Amino acid sequence: MVLNICGCLVSFFMLSSCTYLKYASVQANYAQIQNAAPSQINLKHMLDRETFFVIGRTFDQSGKYADVSLAVAAYSDKYKRNERVDMMFFKGTGTHFGLNLPDGDYDLLIYADINGNHIFEQNETVGERKLSLSKTLYPQLIVNQIDIPLTASKVSARSEKIALPENVETKQSLYYPSGTIRTLDDPLFSQNMSTLGMYDPASFLENASTMFYALEEDTAHKIPIVFVHGINGTPRSFEPIIKRLDRNRYKPWFFYYPSGGDLDQLADFFYNIFLSGDVIPLGDMPLIVVAHSMGGVVVREAINKYKGLDRENTLKLFVTVASPLGGNLAAAAGEKHGLLVLPAWRDLNPDNRFIQQLYRQPLPEFVNHQLFYAYRNSNILKLGENSDGVVSLSSQLHPEAQKQANRTFGFDSGHVDILSNEKMTILLLDLIGSVHGIFSEQSMAALVDGGFEIQLSDNYSPTTRHLIHYAGKYLTMLVYGLIEPMQSQKHFILAAQGEVQATTDLEKEFIMFMQEYPALVDEVLTTKTEKN
Repeated sequence: MVLNICGCLVSFFMLSSCTYLKYASVQANYAQIQNAAPSQINLKHMLDRETFFVIGRTFDQSGKYADVSLAVAAYSDKYKRNERVDMMFFKGTGTHFGLNLPDGDYDLLIYADINGNHIFEQNETVGERKLSLSKTLYPQLIVNQIDIPLTASKVSARSEKIALPENVETKQSLYYPSGTIRTLDDPLFSQNMSTLGMYDPASFLENASTMFYALEEDTAHKIPIVFVHGINGTPRSFEPIIKRLDRNRYKPWFFYYPSGGDLDQLADFFYNIFLSGDVIPLGDMPLIVVAHSMGGVVVREAINKYKGLDRENTLKLFVTVASPLGGNLAAAAGEKHGLLVLPAWRDLNPDNRFIQQLYRQPLPEFVNHQLFYAYRNSNILKLGENSDGVVSLSSQLHPEAQKQANRTFGFDSGHVDILSNEKMTILLLDLIGSVHGIFSEQSMAALVDGGFEIQLSDNYSPTTRHLIHYAGKYLTMLVYGLIEPMQSQKHFILAAQGEVQATTDLEKEFIMFMQEYPALVDEVLTTKTEKN
């Protein structure tokens, strides 16, 4: 019976039975350790125990930690005195950090490598906050907006000496957490990491704590597309699509999550990061989501979390690709008979609450849901109903999901192959192309033309240098009335023209730029005049 169940699970999740048995043994070992020598660190690795996702930011009014390596550490006394349960390294302030913690009381400490010796010394504690975690306080297991102001360095009662790991990516982004900008061939996106995310979410989150990744520094004029993988998937799964994407108009983002985890918790995390507008405020810029397999189920539940608030981001296009929108019987079998039961399996059981309540709310009117399904089963031994080799057609075409979708398209592909299907890619890119951002076509043409490839001095802030680098020509055209401005840009234009006082760094520094580089400004104006 166990062999049949393992075979069923392998068919659904495309795992090897050896890997499954290995991690079943690992989980059994965690349970033994917890009985013999309990600890919060060990507890967070146990799949049958719940943990909390904690999202926070550091704030530095002084500005002295803007380019300093930092670390956030969570300490508990629940089982052991001063047990450091989780930690994240980053650089600079203002972006988000993430922690994964079991219930209990914690002291959160922020360390700063002030002397630059790659060691967080005991006297380099620059921020501190207490945090209590329980399901009573946070029933969704998500703790958002944990803000920690930074102060002068001191020695805390919890302080310890911690070495900054050599392999930690602390490259600073202007807008994203450190280490967020990656390439698709980065080891973080390897299959080994994905498998770790299935069987040991806590270990996965020690390496990918924010679950948000991008391929490039942020640019305000591009529409974000969030790609959401399925179980045992990674951002690499979408490489065939991303290679064909118009990167002048769209920016790929990734929700890279531990796919064995609790789907309701992951959906809540997705809402908080991408939809709420609290972490990533998009304003009027639309959002696109492309979700494969189980990722479509996670996002569909995240959409249920919309609260109708003005600050929430607008999900304009939602494409599910071969998603088990009605659950999966293999997951039900795994929950009932498996040696190791993943939280995701419980949620994908068609008889459990998660799937049964997935369509409790209709999609908001602004969401255009395009349902893509796959129907080629290339397995030699075909068991059960028609499928794409992994997910049944009846689940992909769940009646309520079809009813709420704007359109439904089928493709002669298998469950994984559909992501490289030529017809699917062409249709997907066409749908993406139908979503327009907040900039006019005239403005987009200027932004695509680029900025100024010059080395600016340290008199310019990093943000202004970035804007001049990718949008300098556009900003010049705005100042000289060659492009129709948006309402939010009018003060910038008047300040650059000397009509009102410059109040922001960008306004002051762009005036300085025009004075220092008049030839570059004249070149833009001359080129624009000649084109007209």
